[in-house]
Amino acid sequence: MTVQREAPLESLQAQLIGTLEIDTSTNCLVVRIAVGTGDRLVDVDVAWPPGWSVAIRDGEIVLIDAAGQTARRLGDEVWVGGGSVDADQAGVVSCTGRKQVFVASGFSGP
Repeated sequence: MTVQREAPLESLQAQLIGTLEIDTSTNCLVVRIAVGTGDRLVDVDVAWPPGWSVAIRDGEIVLIDAAGQTARRLGDEVWVGGGSVDADQAGVVSCTGRKQVFVASGFSGP
């Protein structure tokens, strides 16, 4: 899982809508989105806010917020506010090894 070390200096205004999944090739938590006409799926490496983590609760993989609460479960649809930037610019190491990450500021939808 990619996590920000510090909150971003800028407020990014994009929205990422997809499904919380595990990228089986890297074992990383990602948001899977449909691109084009929806027939192709792409995994986006999300740099979650500082203090967020992944855990297993009640036998399910869940995303945990900085307060220790379950934010979402694997397979949930997520609407994430933030924006795409180079991992170096965000000051993170991409879990998937990609050059760009989506820097999350939190959830903006269901």
